[in-house]
Amino acid sequence: MSDEIRADYEQLEEIANQFAKEAEEIEQMIQKTHASYRELRDGGWLGRGADAFKAEMDDEVIPASGRFYQALREANRVTKEIISQVHQSEEEAASLFKKS
Repeated sequence: MSDEIRADYEQLEEIANQFAKEAEEIEQMIQKTHASYRELRDGGWLGRGADAFKAEMDDEVIPASGRFYQALREANRVTKEIISQVHQSEEEAASLFKKS
């Protein structure tokens, strides 16, 4: 087992940025979906099918979309934290070998 840790900072930044970009796209999708759903919910569609659709949207789709958005935001935050921690560890290790 290797005791060596390597980090490709550029690639990690790209990954963090991709998480942020995807979160923004999901947020926009959620806003558009909510706007369309409100029209249906507020009398645009009536009947048993409408009731079942509303229940699924309220109980499953909307909460799951919110959780997905939050997971992407958290993935962005954690990836940036990893970058910071590895960089800090490298600096601390390098300082041990610097001449005083």
